[in-house]
Amino acid sequence: MPFFAAPTPLRTLLGTLPMIWSSTRFSAQDLADYATPHIERDTRQGVALLAAAALLFLAQAWAFAAWFDLGRAYTDTYVLLVALALHIRFSATRVRDVQALNLLAMALLIICAAALVLLAREAGRLHVMVLLSVATLHMLIPLMPWGLREASATSLAIYTMFTSLTFFSHRHFGNVEPWALQFTMLTTSILSLALVARALGLRKHDLAMRFGLERVSADMAALAERDHLTGAWNRRFLQRGFERLVAAHAARGTPACFGLLDIDHFKPLNDTYGHRHGDRVLQALAAAFGDLDGDLECLVRLGGDEFAFIITGTPAPVARLQRMLDDASERALAAAGNAAPAPTVSAGMILLDEARACTLDAAYARADELLYEAKRAGGARIRHEIVADAAANARATIAVAALPAPAAKADAP
Repeated sequence: MPFFAAPTPLRTLLGTLPMIWSSTRFSAQDLADYATPHIERDTRQGVALLAAAALLFLAQAWAFAAWFDLGRAYTDTYVLLVALALHIRFSATRVRDVQALNLLAMALLIICAAALVLLAREAGRLHVMVLLSVATLHMLIPLMPWGLREASATSLAIYTMFTSLTFFSHRHFGNVEPWALQFTMLTTSILSLALVARALGLRKHDLAMRFGLERVSADMAALAERDHLTGAWNRRFLQRGFERLVAAHAARGTPACFGLLDIDHFKPLNDTYGHRHGDRVLQALAAAFGDLDGDLECLVRLGGDEFAFIITGTPAPVARLQRMLDDASERALAAAGNAAPAPTVSAGMILLDEARACTLDAAYARADELLYEAKRAGGARIRHEIVADAAANARATIAVAALPAPAAKADAP
């Protein structure tokens, strides 16, 4: 392997830097969409934890300053910072944007640092409490689930303010105090940024793993409810999803139609032209229903050549069903290369409403009756029950035009 291609720690760091620079950046958009609500929740919890930790430390610092009588400036400063931490804590509960939550956390730490800088300027010395407070501010940074961008900006702001105080101020501190402050800030900054990068890498890896597992689980669930031959849904899906689909229609204010259909003379068709041709006919029928609205409509293979379906009841559901059955006939004829006749289909369809057939069992029983009426009438037709006159609330049973009749040999044993 050439030297320039060898994976070195620096090359590895540069490769991972774009992903740990921002907490909201991901390699794929679907992963980013999945992670967004998790990041928002974690960031809100991070702000709450940061504010609580800052509140605890500042309250202790105030008690220390009061007990040892460090002066009014110390006690007043810590009291104001306690109030700020409380304000940030409660403000975070009302914010929904990740960037705004990050800004709240940055504001808390930077304002605390600015207050400590002013306190040191007022006191004219770098008291040990100031040094401890600076170290604590840096160590609070990893409590937030943000990226290196926000963590570095916050750490740099704190470092810059205190460096300008000690090295570019007219105040003359002791020989050791400024360097002790520099050592404290640099050490805690490096540790904090390392912890932030490590935590973000683990968090993104965890989100990616969870996303992959949930997607595989969803795919497996979908496969368990799909018919492997036609790609249509299976009976399990209908039993589990019937009420949901009917409720979805009701929520949108659209009526729903439920129906049963099967292919006329399917067994003789299989016996004459072979089971492979029968499979192609079933697949052609499923393909003809390929434009159904997945949120409101479905085609379900119940077994053999029997299918159930739910379609929207407006506009003209019978004419729409007829067009799909015509399309299925044409697809099957094209797949057979005109070596077999066009199959025909019989169907029974009802309109679902609150007054009748709102359960799967009731809808199935009534659609099954209409299907057998179509069969007894010679097949190749749709029987359906709808409200023909909405004002009078009357019912009508209508037979529509049949599909092209099969050739004689299609019915041959």
